Order: sequence, then structure tokens, then C-alpha cells
Amino acid sequence: MRHRLAALAAATALIALPAGTAGAAPGVPALRTDGPALNLGGPLSADLAYGTAATMYDPGSTTGVRCAASHIGGALAVDPNPPGIVSGPVDTLGFGACTSNIVGVISVTGLTMDHLPYTLAVSGASGYPVVLVPVSGSTVQATLVLKTPAGTATCVFRTNVLNGNATHGLTQIDLSNQNFTKAIGPSTCFPTIGFSASYGPVDLVN
Repeated sequence: MRHRLAALAAATALIALPAGTAGAAPGVPALRTDGPALNLGGPLSADLAYGTAATMYDPGSTTGVRCAASHIGGALAVDPNPPGIVSGPVDTLGFGACTSNIVGVISVTGLTMDHLPYTLAVSGASGYPVVLVPVSGSTVQATLVLKTPAGTATCVFRTNVLNGNATHGLTQIDLSNQNFTKAIGPSTCFPTIGFSASYGPVDLVN
């Protein structure tokens, strides 16, 4: 728990989440829009924003892996106390229709995010900062399996936290160029990768 809260504080400069946040009563307004307030306290579900893709690229380039499909799923509840942090577990973060333009790679066999669930926290502060952190003592881990002429190449990448932003009213969650470092894998796997994805519209069901 100490590790998780420390990661949240370092990534967003927010106060630690109070105990019981994820169990807050549904129907509490948060992240007020120009119209009615959002009522949170139920499932979270979103695919990629229209016309976008989830990417894992060699930093500073467009070489790597591109996935035309991705889905994030979990649950959110609101802490009614200022600054009104919305948080909850993300137990689904999947990818599909992935291709690669890495030299020597024939196809992408699979891309998975491991060590789920992560905790998603969205602040009502300026810019609506978003963080995704793993359970205490764990990491955010991506496992990429590639088909090459020599056989299967398995690349394991890790990071401590994913940072992003939400749009006004929590209609979209954007993660941009989040750095992962290779933990396991042959030379086919880049030493580091930048992960980007935009999810929306976000479906919040009470």
C-alpha cells in the first residue's frame, strides 16, 4: 500500500486516497460538466477513441507495434471529499488487431497487460490528471509476443506507473508516450518503448 500511494503522490502531486474511496456510494457527482454532474459509482468501459490506435513505438519514431483495437474496463467510485478524486480497479486492459513494422518481425502474436488489476485515479484538478498504478510491490507489465523468421520473440516491458489526462466530464482518457523499459527479451525487442492510447467515449453505468 505504501508503494502504491507513493507512486500516486509522485505522479500527480495529489493527496493520498482516503480509505474506502473505491466503495463510495454511487450517484455522487464528480468532475462536473457544463451540464448535469456526472454520477459515478459503477462499471467503467471504453474502447479506443474513434480513428485512433494503441501504439508501442521505439521512442521518437513510429516503429513498433500498432493495435487497432483495445478495451479498458473496471469500476469507478468518487471520493466526495475535495479534491474529488475518482478511483477504482481496472481489471481489463486488452488489445487486438495488432501489427508491427519492426524489421525482421513477421506478425504480432499477442500483446497483454499483466499484473492486473491496476488502480485508476482521476483528479478533478486542472487538466484532469490520470494515473494507473499496480498493486503494492508489483509493476505495470506489458508482454509482447512477436513472430520472426527465427521463431517466437517474447518481449516483457515494465514501468511503475502510467500517467495521462482525462477530458472535461471524463468522456475520454488519454495516455501519451508512457515509457516502458525492457525487462526480458531478445535484441528484436527495443530497450524502451513509448505506449500511447486514447479511450473514449467512456461509458459509466450506475
